[in-house]
Amino acid sequence: MDSYLKVLEDQISHARDQYRLRAERELEKSTEKLEREEYWSKLSQIEDAAEKQIPRFFRIGALVPIWGLFESFLSDFALWVGKRETIGVSFRDIRAQNFRGQIEKYFEGILRVDLPWSAEERERLGYLQELRNFVAHRNGRLMDLPPEKEREIKALIAKVPGVGVEDSTLVVSAAYIKEAAALVFEVVGRLNQKIADRYAYPASRKSS
Repeated sequence: MDSYLKVLEDQISHARDQYRLRAERELEKSTEKLEREEYWSKLSQIEDAAEKQIPRFFRIGALVPIWGLFESFLSDFALWVGKRETIGVSFRDIRAQNFRGQIEKYFEGILRVDLPWSAEERERLGYLQELRNFVAHRNGRLMDLPPEKEREIKALIAKVPGVGVEDSTLVVSAAYIKEAAALVFEVVGRLNQKIADRYAYPASRKSS
């Protein structure tokens, strides 16, 4: 997990530096044509983009692979256990509102395996999934949303520390990204260990 978060922050830093370099170089070419106030205004815009918009873009985008990791691990576990139990029902045959509901029904309803997650962790996973979907389907933008959908998204955001709205766009903090990644690695690792104990195989897919 730490290596993923470090790569993310390195990407943000690199993108920020490259943007500043290119934007300031272009601005210097126009210096003679600009009034002093206009020059400083454009320089301020460059700084705002580097310090706010670029990190915002990378961090909301990180929600997609973090949730994707959860789906990938849980799909693998469900398929493996389903074959081991030879019950003839795949988790993909289960109908639910979303992937999380599908997994819960399959493990706890069909396989009789209690998922080792607290009610609070399930709630946080639900928030993460909804935020991920909003980013994937709307790029995190609230503009042009139907009023009812906008209220739903704002109500969701209000429940999650480290998540907010700026300029009608979803904003997530570095702290929330770290928390979301930690949650996924923790719950996946716990289920991996439970399955390993139940079927006596080495727990191999560990978080790092």
